[in-house]
Amino acid sequence: MTTPLAEQIYRVASILPPAALNALVDSLSCESWGVDAAQSDRLLNQFPNSKFRRILGDLLAAWQQESDRWDSRSLALALESARQAIASTGQALDVELVWTGPQISALPVRRTDRVLLQLIEQTQQELTIVSFAVYKIPEVSAAIGSALDRGVKLRIIAETPTSGGGKIPFGVTEALGTEILHRAQVFVWPLEKRPKDSAGRSGSLHIKAVICDRQHLFITSANLTEYALSLNLELGVLVHSPTLAHQVIDLLDNLIHQGHLVKA
Repeated sequence: MTTPLAEQIYRVASILPPAALNALVDSLSCESWGVDAAQSDRLLNQFPNSKFRRILGDLLAAWQQESDRWDSRSLALALESARQAIASTGQALDVELVWTGPQISALPVRRTDRVLLQLIEQTQQELTIVSFAVYKIPEVSAAIGSALDRGVKLRIIAETPTSGGGKIPFGVTEALGTEILHRAQVFVWPLEKRPKDSAGRSGSLHIKAVICDRQHLFITSANLTEYALSLNLELGVLVHSPTLAHQVIDLLDNLIHQGHLVKA
């Protein structure tokens, strides 16, 4: 269970700017001392910013409750550790909301079509696209063609009329054209490989995702269709995380190696 002091340590490390946090850590670590009124006043007087003083006051109050277990150097080390953990988390996971729908200027969200095109255009080595439906996306098709011309390795995993047992009336050939498909690796989930319920109904390939250079992962509700990119209400996240991008690629690779996904 998180203690009040641990919560305040995280709060201070999250809110204080680097210079202020450095000054606080230096003051706490220069010598070992226990919390008392005189030392607390001296510490607070180093920070003229009223917001910072309130935050530090809350930290000192929580420290007072656990003063028998913590000295100033222990608190300094905890603050430094919290700062490093917060920084590492920020580097490992950077997420943006992505949206198709009415323009809402007050919210910091990006458009699905713009994000998709940017990912394709910035890819240098390999691009993986997974979608249930692919239909009427000429701008995306042109961007994919340009990526192939740059030498990008393209892998497409999609539902087709045959593999999906007629769940969709069109496939990737109609959407992207034979020239692109001849230069890409295209995989499907065969009907005979899918689980079925008691009525004989099979599952669907319903993933919608794009992985760019194993660095960026776009997960979205939007299919690669004209409506999904321009008219529908759709929501997704763009995750800038090599760790998660690699995990998704590994998952798809295993599906291929184990024969769940096969070349079209």
